[in-house]
Amino acid sequence: MKNKIISTLNIQKYGMFFTFFMALGLLLFAADAQSQALYKIVPGSQIKVSGTSNLHDWNMIASTFSCEGNFKVKDGELLDISSLSFSLPVTNLKSKEDLLNTRAYKALKAAEFSKITFKLKDATVMPQQKLRATGSLTIGGVTNEVVIMTSYAINSDETITCKGSKAIKMSDHKIKAPSFMMGALKTGNDVTIDILLKLKK
Repeated sequence: MKNKIISTLNIQKYGMFFTFFMALGLLLFAADAQSQALYKIVPGSQIKVSGTSNLHDWNMIASTFSCEGNFKVKDGELLDISSLSFSLPVTNLKSKEDLLNTRAYKALKAAEFSKITFKLKDATVMPQQKLRATGSLTIGGVTNEVVIMTSYAINSDETITCKGSKAIKMSDHKIKAPSFMMGALKTGNDVTIDILLKLKK
């Protein structure tokens, strides 16, 4: 009988400890969740795609697209990014030449795959206000995992500015580089994506 009472007391004791640590874990989780905030892009953001050809360089720019992510900021310091997604309608990319736009949209299969997207898998906040973001980049219906290095700044108006660039090959996404004038002008396989994101919660 004595052993049974001791056993019951032990169960109650361990049950109290379990309940305490569960409650503590929930409180810590809630505090961490509250320290994260959803940020969305604001005017001033821009995506620029640049490339070369056998005659001259070219670029296309978009200032209208969607991007949002959960950022953890404390005392003016960026501590973590737990999520980030990006979506750019292909036809929002514009150059100064209508023919280039038309050929680029065709090469990017815009009629079938209307958006270029990026979804974050992992982000590392590095010294000297640098970010290393790994995620899935989808262009023309083909998804590749990429690593993008950016710089960041926490601004006085509580916005976050991220700037970086990523060099890719069109062929990695099964895109055939556009050509013009019966093949007299041929674009190169290498392009650079310059990223300027300004986000606010």
